[in-house]
Amino acid sequence: MKKVFFAVLLVGFYTFTTQAQRISRVSAGLDIGTGIGKVDFSPSLLYYQTLQPANAPWVRLMAGARVWNYQRQDTYLTAPAGRSMNDTMQLSRASATGFSFVMGLSINVANRVDIGVNADLLSFALGKRRSATYRLADPSGVAESDTLSLQLNGKGVDIAPANVNAIPAFLRNNNGQAEAFVRIWLGKQVGLKLGYMVGQISYRADNKLNNGQKRFSTGYQMPYVALSFPLYN
Repeated sequence: MKKVFFAVLLVGFYTFTTQAQRISRVSAGLDIGTGIGKVDFSPSLLYYQTLQPANAPWVRLMAGARVWNYQRQDTYLTAPAGRSMNDTMQLSRASATGFSFVMGLSINVANRVDIGVNADLLSFALGKRRSATYRLADPSGVAESDTLSLQLNGKGVDIAPANVNAIPAFLRNNNGQAEAFVRIWLGKQVGLKLGYMVGQISYRADNKLNNGQKRFSTGYQMPYVALSFPLYN
């Protein structure tokens, strides 16, 4: 049901934007930048179109596409188990590259500053298959019939980035990003975008493990900086 809802939302917004182009309330742009954390980083490229409602010209409704990459060393991915302890996958390195459909909202101030937010709705991720160390949080609590989880406990398990992901800002175990930002236009040709990014990196195992889990993930947060370029028809 959720997938149908978001598909209808995307189609509706696309139709709305296409019709609005006829009355010159649509603009487009490109953001090229990166998030930089203490132990990780995430470069990205965002193409977007904004719609300016006739009765609220300072508001910008945004739809676009983001190409992103995420890199991190020494990562622990967890699977929610419904209790205080979580099973983990330990990776020496986590990485993924994705393509996302994005929607957002911003407020324009004096034609020089945009203040807004955006988030991935649907994201497709790829990445290298890696070996991770699987660890049960509580081996004594594993069902006797689940021999696979007990056999793999403390051993290497091949995992790869989860391919299809939805609204990672709200759903666990999904690859993708969201950001809050301020975009300052330094002139007609370039702007500086400063923001804060939150996201998730999610991997999947080939088999269901303890509690039926296949996906293991961790969240991240980091400052973000980019150059913005307006695109004209």
